[in-house]
Amino acid sequence: MARKKIPASTQDNVLIRSRRRCCVCFGLDRDTKLKSGQIAHLDHNNLNDSEENLAFLCFHHHDEYDSKTSQRKGFTIGELKAFQSELYVAVGKSFTIDGHFGFITVPPRDPYAGNYVRVGPSDSAVMTLTPMPDNIEGYPRYAVSGSALWGMDREFGPNMGELEFIGVVESGKIFHQFDHSFMDDPQHSIHIELSDDTMFVTEENFVGIYGMNVTFGGEYRRAT
Repeated sequence: MARKKIPASTQDNVLIRSRRRCCVCFGLDRDTKLKSGQIAHLDHNNLNDSEENLAFLCFHHHDEYDSKTSQRKGFTIGELKAFQSELYVAVGKSFTIDGHFGFITVPPRDPYAGNYVRVGPSDSAVMTLTPMPDNIEGYPRYAVSGSALWGMDREFGPNMGELEFIGVVESGKIFHQFDHSFMDDPQHSIHIELSDDTMFVTEENFVGIYGMNVTFGGEYRRAT
C-alpha cells in the first residue's frame, strides 16, 4: 500500500511552528540551529496525520526514533511530545518579536540573566538566572533554577534533578549553601562564577542532593 501523504496544510503548520528546528535537539541540548530533516509520526502510525501526532526531526533523530534496539532505551512518545511543546513555546516567543528596519535603540542587556546550557560531553543540564526587582546592599539578586540529567543512555532512563534558590551576585559570583540531614557532612554548597556569557559551577557535598549521581557542576554557555 502506498504511503499516505501528509496534507500540505498540516505539513506547513508543523514546519512553521517548529521553524525547522528539531524538537529532540532542542529538548536535550537547547540546540536551536536550523536543521535538515523530516516530519515524523510520533505514534509510528503513518495513517495518523493529525498535527498533534507530527513533529519535525533532524535526520539523525528521526532515524533513531524509528529504529528499534534492545541495547539502549529509545526515545518515548511522551518525551518527544514534551520536547515539541517546549520547542513550540520557545519558537513562539522568539518569532513574535517584530522585525525592524533602519536604526533602532536596543535596551541594555542584563549582564547575567538568561538560560545557560552545560557544554562538553557530560549529561545534559540547563540553568536559568532571572533578575529580582530588589537588591541587597546594592548587590543584585537573581532567582536561580535548573534541571540536570545523569545517565542519559541508561536502559530505564536518566536520573533527573532540579534546583531552585535566590542568589546574590557579588563581583560576578553567587554562593549558596544549605544544610541537609541524610549525609555525614550536612552542608551542601554551590558556587557560580559568571563571566562573558559563561557560567562555571562547582559544588561541595552534592552526592544525593539532586538525585543519585546528578550534579550541576561544569561549564555553561548563555543560550538566551
